[in-house]
Amino acid sequence: MIPGLGWWLLAVAGLGVLIPLRRASRRALRRWSWRHALRTRRELGFRLNSVTLTRKQRLKAELLTDPELRARIAALASESGREEASHLADVSLYLDEIIPNFNLITTYRYGKGLAGWLLRSCYRVRIGRSAEAALNRIPRDASVVYVMNHRSNADYLLVAFLLANRVSISYAVGEWARVWPLERLFRSFGSFFVRRRFRDPLYHAVLERYVQRAVAQGTTQGIFIEGGLSRDGRLQAPKLGLLDYMLRAGAKDLVFIPVGINYDRVVEDSNLVREALGKPRRTPLALIRRTSLWLLGLAWRGATRRFHRFGYAVANFGQPIYARSILEGADLRTLDWEARKPLLEAFGEALVRAVGTEVPITPVAAVAWVYRHMGEAPPGRTELRDRLLDVLAQAQDRGLPLYLPRGSFQRTFDVGLRVLLLRRILLVEEGRLVLPPHKAPLLDYYAHGVAHLLDPLGSH
Repeated sequence: MIPGLGWWLLAVAGLGVLIPLRRASRRALRRWSWRHALRTRRELGFRLNSVTLTRKQRLKAELLTDPELRARIAALASESGREEASHLADVSLYLDEIIPNFNLITTYRYGKGLAGWLLRSCYRVRIGRSAEAALNRIPRDASVVYVMNHRSNADYLLVAFLLANRVSISYAVGEWARVWPLERLFRSFGSFFVRRRFRDPLYHAVLERYVQRAVAQGTTQGIFIEGGLSRDGRLQAPKLGLLDYMLRAGAKDLVFIPVGINYDRVVEDSNLVREALGKPRRTPLALIRRTSLWLLGLAWRGATRRFHRFGYAVANFGQPIYARSILEGADLRTLDWEARKPLLEAFGEALVRAVGTEVPITPVAAVAWVYRHMGEAPPGRTELRDRLLDVLAQAQDRGLPLYLPRGSFQRTFDVGLRVLLLRRILLVEEGRLVLPPHKAPLLDYYAHGVAHLLDPLGSH
């Protein structure tokens, strides 16, 4: 007998057993996942859109044969002199990058619970106000877009968690999330990735057709009208790219729901303020080091029972805005860019105003705004409280989106001041509340977030 032949025969026999077992286990796992997904879907109590549930490869194949996209590819190939096949190869790569890989189990069995745990560990999560009756009257076949201000990267989790029992949202996510494990996580939640400031016309043609297909088929979208995080706390001018795609998608009925978001503490606030002041961005290594130390500090305070949550995280849901009523019957698909740009700008500004009227006035934002309007001399606790209570009463009379913990003005003052003192943004010196100069931009950041609502009260 050939030396070692017995071991080879044994190995081959083992493979002959293991390969069928592996295939059988994969089939069993797929069947279990499918049954689990169907059970989860039945328990949700709402419909999931067809594009979200379409498998990635199938959706990619359908887009590769999309007549409008193929016509754009042919035109670009003619202009550039490159072969059409070369453009198609690039399109395939772009589609792999853009199209999400939605996983029902990841999103609703595990993602919802994890998001809830993370948010509730750090914040008191609340819906401030909601136009529930108007939202319930939206036609079932309408294409819905939740349009939001962008305060923090936690916005994705906050709104998805608050709406988890109502609808599944597909977000446009920037390149910051294209790192492991965030990329796989966001894809499984149904988000699609967008390259910011990328000028390739072929890429934008692919992105446009994906967004338009999703909107036309009723996929519920979530977009941040400012396009990125606010660095100084103020609402920014609208970005028109995705809005343009959506308004030219040919949806039967396109409805925008304004969502205002605010936090008593934005986790990234010091980095955002640093960028607003024109200081150089921290290197990735410095960010990792700083974040790691911050997380270790939180863990230590939690272990020693000295951890305090960051305050409130609040979202308001406003009255739905029907695109056809704002555009007054204008069909943007028939207009070139120069003709439709003024309409887009007016529509974008209307959305920003609608979102702005829903931004919650949270305790920290209210205390910060009042402090910055108290004059030069540092106020005492009683002076600050009395002025705040007067401002809150005026704001309530005007119907501004106040979030009052337990419905109390006094509680609002206590919560807001406590957070600012814990973070040493304000200090108590000889009975006065003093603002250290290096903390002034941080206090202004929170005051700016509600200035568009409260500034009209400044003269009273």
